[in-house]
Amino acid sequence: MNTKFILVASVAACSFVFGQNTPSKLVPGKNGLHAEFMRFDKDKPAFEGSPVLFDENSQRLAPGQSRKLGQEKDKLGFETHRFQQLVDGIPVEYGMMAVQTKNGKIVGESGKWVLKLPNKGMEKKANLSEDIALQSALSFVEAESYKWQNREEEDFIKKESNDANASFKPKGELVYYSDPADEKINDLKLAYKFDIYAEKPLSRQYVFVDAKNGTVLGVDAIIHEVNAPGTAVTGYSGNRNIVADSYNGSYRLRETGRNAGTAVETYNLQKGTNYSAAVDFTDTDNVWNNVNTNKDQYATDAHWGAEMTVDYYYTKFGRKSIDNNNFAIKSYVHYSTNYFNAFWDGSRMTYGDGSSTTNGGKPLTAIDVCGHEITHGMTSKTANLAYQRESGALNEGFSDIFGNTIERWARPTQASWTLGEDFNYVIRDMSNPNAYSQPDTYLGKYWKATTTTGCASPSQANDYCGVHTNSGVLNFWYYLLVTGGSGTNDNGFAYNVSGIGLDKAGAVAYRTLTTYLTSSSTYASARTYSIQAATDLYGSGSNEVTQVINAWNAVGVGGGTSAAGKTALAADTPLYTISPNPATDKFTISFEGKSGKGVVELVSLTGKREVSERITITDGTNKVDIQLPTNMLPGVYVVTVNGQKAGNLIKK
Repeated sequence: MNTKFILVASVAACSFVFGQNTPSKLVPGKNGLHAEFMRFDKDKPAFEGSPVLFDENSQRLAPGQSRKLGQEKDKLGFETHRFQQLVDGIPVEYGMMAVQTKNGKIVGESGKWVLKLPNKGMEKKANLSEDIALQSALSFVEAESYKWQNREEEDFIKKESNDANASFKPKGELVYYSDPADEKINDLKLAYKFDIYAEKPLSRQYVFVDAKNGTVLGVDAIIHEVNAPGTAVTGYSGNRNIVADSYNGSYRLRETGRNAGTAVETYNLQKGTNYSAAVDFTDTDNVWNNVNTNKDQYATDAHWGAEMTVDYYYTKFGRKSIDNNNFAIKSYVHYSTNYFNAFWDGSRMTYGDGSSTTNGGKPLTAIDVCGHEITHGMTSKTANLAYQRESGALNEGFSDIFGNTIERWARPTQASWTLGEDFNYVIRDMSNPNAYSQPDTYLGKYWKATTTTGCASPSQANDYCGVHTNSGVLNFWYYLLVTGGSGTNDNGFAYNVSGIGLDKAGAVAYRTLTTYLTSSSTYASARTYSIQAATDLYGSGSNEVTQVINAWNAVGVGGGTSAAGKTALAADTPLYTISPNPATDKFTISFEGKSGKGVVELVSLTGKREVSERITITDGTNKVDIQLPTNMLPGVYVVTVNGQKAGNLIKK
């Protein structure tokens, strides 16, 4: 159960020359945070095994102290390296930077990194013992029983992981914790982080306990459910080709080497809840027509669904399972009795048989659910979006996106934009989120408040501050991006989106999730990063980029917040490009905008306004040429558009 990390610690300052390696695109950070997004189109810094931090005042780069979480390479030749921030060797929870590189050079960086540490003294040592902190965490969870108390389950985890020391028993890790939605970072508290797997009632979550006084600071759910507290003869998808292996004169639902080495295995929990008691599904002739009173035909749905999910990611993106390293996909069917849910628990898939009163007792092994849950696993291996508030809504939304995309790819004649139609209980509709009390507009109708007052604490009881509700915004964005559509959103904004199709929209969503998003990303981040993802794939100013922007405007994220021609919300974070940079006598600033008046200003670091030029902004891409005064001194100047920082300009 322990994860191994590579420590990357900076021991000396980098000797970058002033004015070199300046980002060409930059989304500034907030309240002491590093820039959320940087892009290097020219003078790319060399990648030396750690993130680089950019000082906007001095224009210098320096390495950041971090530990490496992982890396992977995509079809475009980019490598994405993910790092967690360290302070005095202690990891900062949700402090993650994704570094995009190509040919040994840094192309860009995205994420959340604390530059300005809180003024008050940060604890470096725990005042509380790990045992006492664990008791505080267990008192918070209040479960009747836990996995590590079950000897059979302890034997199971040792066998599954092939590690005699493996255990479900939580071991505390010291981290610096702040709420993932906290943009002010007033406090970084030293905390114990525990992975607590409860057996009854079922839950699995990280619990953060203040290492000074034992207060529970927050939680991050690990079990990601499909539902809010709300040739095989398959049950849902007809006759399908599957792969099983031969064993003891029979066949079982196991495949060892799909797509260059990924294992896909499906087990029978026999209506129990202990994974240690699971047995193989078997068949004598490898023609799986197991229709019986136990409903074993639905096990082949789970097996085929897992195979199709693995195949989709491999066929479209060359990805070898959820971790891009042949992580075994294990599914457990017939969990408990009258259990209307399915979930990814951080390691494996589990499917209930449904409820006799809710959906006629049909198991939840439909292919869109398979894709949804396994994508939660992929998210945990890449962006690792915190399962609460906006990041949690994105987590759920991307699972819906790929659950339905995989369904449309694997069985197009039965595809729909709903989730759950196979087992007679529609949970969500991506084409019409309002139909199931989800918002289709950011902060619009049905939006569940995620602020401190509107969401007292992230917990299972309040759906972790609306993760299954607010995901509707991302779902509708994707639906529009695929199919197109026009209408008026909840803000009175009239939109018109031309669809780019399933393959292109899926590629944009996949690249956004696996290359740019990090654990505390928000809807604003998703807009910024998806525009960059589309630019990477299809080129700047392409129709695909335009439609990504149009779809975000349609759902009110960073645009589309008012009737056409009026000012968008201040939360809009358009991507600015300043070139050339450094500049001698003039420069051009490029950005996406909505029609109206504007002003571009240059202010020196001492606060003196050197340029103030009124401009006319048009819908779509704007390129504005700005002449520099002849008497303007060399140095660094802040560029703003309508009062919003667009980046820094170096005057030669």
